[in-house]
Amino acid sequence: MKIAARIDVGEGVDGPSPWDDGWGTSLPLDHIICHDLKGVPHTVREFIWPWTAYTPNKKKFLLHFFYWKSRGGSVTACVEEVSVQREKYIRELQFLLTRQIYFGEENSSVTLNAKLLTLRHIARFAEARSCSVRDVFTDTATLNDCAKSLPNHIIGDWRTWLIFLRKLDPLTQLGFTVAEPDWDELTQRKKDYRAKDRQRAPLPTRIYATLINNLSAELDDVEVHKTRLLAALREAVAEYPNEKAAETDHGIRMGAALIEKHDVQEYLETRGFSTNRLRSLAAAVTEIFLICKLQIHTFSGMRDMEVRTLPYHCMESERAANGRRHCLIVGSTTKFNKGRRMRTKWVTTENDGFRAIRIAQEFATVIYEAISVMPSEADGVRDNYPLFPSTEYLPWIGERAPEAGRISGSGTRFFHTTASALQRRLCPLIEEADIAELEEIDTFRAWGEEKRFTVGQLWHLTSHQLRRSLAIYANASGLVRLSSLRRQLQHITREMAAYYGRGSAFCKNFIENDSGEYKKHIAVDWQDGTEEAEGIAFVRDVLNSTEPMFGGAGIYYERQRERGEVMSRDDVTKQIRTGLLSYQESPLGGCTRTGTCEKRKGLSLINVACATEGCKNLIGKHSKIVRTIQLKRASMIHIAPGSVTEAMELEELEALEGIETEWRSGDNPTPPIAGGPHG
Repeated sequence: MKIAARIDVGEGVDGPSPWDDGWGTSLPLDHIICHDLKGVPHTVREFIWPWTAYTPNKKKFLLHFFYWKSRGGSVTACVEEVSVQREKYIRELQFLLTRQIYFGEENSSVTLNAKLLTLRHIARFAEARSCSVRDVFTDTATLNDCAKSLPNHIIGDWRTWLIFLRKLDPLTQLGFTVAEPDWDELTQRKKDYRAKDRQRAPLPTRIYATLINNLSAELDDVEVHKTRLLAALREAVAEYPNEKAAETDHGIRMGAALIEKHDVQEYLETRGFSTNRLRSLAAAVTEIFLICKLQIHTFSGMRDMEVRTLPYHCMESERAANGRRHCLIVGSTTKFNKGRRMRTKWVTTENDGFRAIRIAQEFATVIYEAISVMPSEADGVRDNYPLFPSTEYLPWIGERAPEAGRISGSGTRFFHTTASALQRRLCPLIEEADIAELEEIDTFRAWGEEKRFTVGQLWHLTSHQLRRSLAIYANASGLVRLSSLRRQLQHITREMAAYYGRGSAFCKNFIENDSGEYKKHIAVDWQDGTEEAEGIAFVRDVLNSTEPMFGGAGIYYERQRERGEVMSRDDVTKQIRTGLLSYQESPLGGCTRTGTCEKRKGLSLINVACATEGCKNLIGKHSKIVRTIQLKRASMIHIAPGSVTEAMELEELEALEGIETEWRSGDNPTPPIAGGPHG
C-alpha cells in the first residue's frame, strides 16, 4: 500500500513520493523525500532536506540532521563533520521524522522543524551515553534520564513524540516498543513551564504614546526626503552597470557623488549611515521598511510574519451599509491552520496604516524596477510580490535575479538591541511610573525583578506588544489615560469596534462560518481584549482603590476590603468571562452592570440617576464627581442663557452638587445591598 505524505504541498509543487508500506521498518535511502522549487528531487540519503517548496511563503527552509550543530555558522559546512558514528545517529533521526511525515497528523514546516529540534536533543543525549537513539526509547530508566536532561521548553514536544510513537505498530511501523515514561513528571513539568511562561507585557501608556509619536515623526521625515531618496536610488540602478564595467582596483566610487548630487547626506548621517557608499542607500531603504512595518503593526494588530509577507497590492476599501468607508489590509495568515495560507483582512486607518503601506510601495517599486518586474494584483500570484522585497535585488548589493517567478521578501524582522539607533529613536527609557503601571495591570508579577524592565534602560520592544496593547487599550475601557494617546487611538478604535465588534456581519461571516475559524486573528484578540481590559480596570479602580467608594457596588467592595475578602485577579477574570461581572469607567466612578442599563435616560452622558436612585451597580468616587462638576460648569459657559438646554443642564448640575456634598461628608444615600451588586 502506498501512503501519501501528510503535508500541505500546494499548487505547482511536487511533494514527497508516497511511502511503500511494504518497506516496514527499513529506511530506503533512495526514497524521494522532497523536491526543491525547481522541481529537483532530493532523497532521504541527503543530510539536508530542502523544505522550501512546502512553506507557505516559499522562503528558504532546511530540515537538517546535524544534531551536534550549535547556533550560528553554516549548515552545509557540517557535512564534512559527519563521521561513521554520527551518520548512524542521523539515519535514526531521519527514520523517526519519516514516521511523522507519513504516519502523523498533517504538519506545517515550522511544526516539523520543531519536532526535529527535539530529536536532535535526543541524539546528543544518546551520543553522550554511547547508546543508540533506539536504546533511549526502549529502556525506562534511560528514557526518564533523557527527559530530565531536556530543557523545560521542549518537554511538551517530547511528550507529544512519546504519545505519537506509542501509537505506531512496533512490528510493522516502528521496529521497537517504546518504554513507559514517567508521565506524571512530564505532565507536571509541562504545567510548571506554562505557568512560568510570562505573557508579553502591554506597553505602558507613556511609552506607547511616545512610540506612536516617534513613528509618525519618522514617517514625516521619510516623506520630506522621499523624492530625493527615490531619485538617488533610480539613478544608482541606471548607472551602476556602466560603473561596474569601468571598475578599477579602487572599486566603484559613484556613491559619494550621487549622494551629494541628490542632497541626502544629512538624512543618511543622522541615521548613522555612510555618505560615500551606495550600500548606505540600500540600508536606508531597509530601515524605512522597518519603520513602515512597525507602523502597520501599531495600527492593525498584525503578527510579525503576517506583516513581513504582505503582498505589494494589499490595500482595499470597503463601503459599509451605513456609508462608512473601512480601510482594510489584505494579506494572509498561517496561524493554527497547519501552515496553510489563508486569505484574511485587518482593519487600519487611512492616515496611519495606509500611509505606511504607500511609502513602502514607493521604495519597493524601485527594487522591482531594478529587476524589470511589475507586481501583479491577480489573486493567484499577488503573494509572489511582497510589499517589502529584498534589497539584495539592487544591483550593487546582491546582483540576484528572481527565482521561479517569485520575489524574496526583505529581512524586515525588527531586532531589538540597545545598540540599535532606530530603537533609541523610537523608544524612551523606562521610568518608575511605567513599572507602577505594569504592576496595576498584573499585580502578582514581579516586574521589578525582570532585567528587561529595569528602570533607566531602553524599553525592549516586540511586535506582539503592539498587538496586545492595541487590543487592550483601544477598547472602550478607560485604560488609556494620556489624552494624546486617547486622540491617537480614537480613529482606530471606532474602526475596529465597528468592524470587529461582536455580532457584526463581518465577524459572523469571517470567524464563525469559516472552516479555519482564524482563531488567532486580531478580531478575536480585539473581542477578548475587552474582557481583559475590564479586568485590569476593575483591579486598578476598585480592588486597589485608595479612596472611599460609594454607591451599591462601591459599598459592597468597601465592606469586602474591610473584612479582608478582596477578590483575586483570577476571580475577577473568571467572573468577567462568565458574565457574572462587568466593569466600565463612568463620570461618577464606575459601573458593574452586566447587560443593558435601565437607569440611563435619553441622551444623558452622566448617570446622575444611578446616584440619586440608589443603583446597586454604581461604584462612586468623590474625586470623579468633583472633576465631572468642573467640566459641567465649564461647558455651560457656551450655552445660551434662558434656553431649555440651560435649564436641563442646571438641573443636572444641582443634582451632581448634592451628591458631591453627601459623598464629601461621608453620608452615603445608598444602603448596602445584601448579596452584593450582582445579586
